[in-house]
Amino acid sequence: MSMNSFAADALGGKIRDRRKLLGYTQQALADAIGASRKFIVELEAGKDNASLGLTLRAMGELGFDAPGTTSKDTQGEGFAQEFEKTLEEGDHEFALRLIGEYASASIKAQRALIFTAPCIKDPEYLTALGAITRWLSRKTGTPSPGWTRSIRPSRDPVFLSEKLYPVGDRMKDLIRRETPPEMEALNVWIRERDLVTA
Repeated sequence: MSMNSFAADALGGKIRDRRKLLGYTQQALADAIGASRKFIVELEAGKDNASLGLTLRAMGELGFDAPGTTSKDTQGEGFAQEFEKTLEEGDHEFALRLIGEYASASIKAQRALIFTAPCIKDPEYLTALGAITRWLSRKTGTPSPGWTRSIRPSRDPVFLSEKLYPVGDRMKDLIRRETPPEMEALNVWIRERDLVTA
């Protein structure tokens, strides 16, 4: 095997693994970069004659680093770690602010940035982050990361602001009316306007 074939095989495997992690089908990735499914199949198989431009587009769509850029994975990992630390410290006020920052950064990046489930012990926050990540995926027209598919609806309604102060019935009714369907489906209640801070 030549060095070029070895590199193409390794890159193809990384692209396939990332595509699956992010929940893209081969066709969805092909559509996102303006290529055929056959191109994605050959790219993942390590064909070393793949178009450089389309390969770079696929890598960009999947959040791989390009020289001189910030990795979307690194940014998402930073948010996940910040949520873990903040909730471990019980700082719910900052955690609510982080939700807005995560949503705003994801909208700017045109994809949900948390690719893998954060290690959060608070089931309400984990459910809320899953719901928000699903909403972000719909909003940006990208597949939901795989970890969000295992999130189940909360048994009790989740109003994260109640971790700071009581929320009256009238306010809960307003929040319910303005909550996106992805969150409603998981029994998480946050107004869409409260999600994006920028």
